[in-house]
Amino acid sequence: MKKKGTPSPAKKRTKSSRSSPFDLPIAPVMRIAKNSGAERISMDGTKAIVARTEMYIASVARGAADAAASEGRKTIRAEDIQKY
Repeated sequence: MKKKGTPSPAKKRTKSSRSSPFDLPIAPVMRIAKNSGAERISMDGTKAIVARTEMYIASVARGAADAAASEGRKTIRAEDIQKY
């Protein structure tokens, strides 16, 4: 029986099998794919969409960061993304 007032031990996070340094969650990607017409999607298919999406987001962020830097700013604004 557990004593009152003692905190439970923290769960250890297992190392992800992702090769990407990003952490885009898989469940929302599956939901977007299904809402976009995919009747079914495999885990490999979902991971491929996640990887491609992360690459796209990184590319847009790099372009927007360059646009902001060209104007002497560190903060990315919506207008920087529009320029990209």
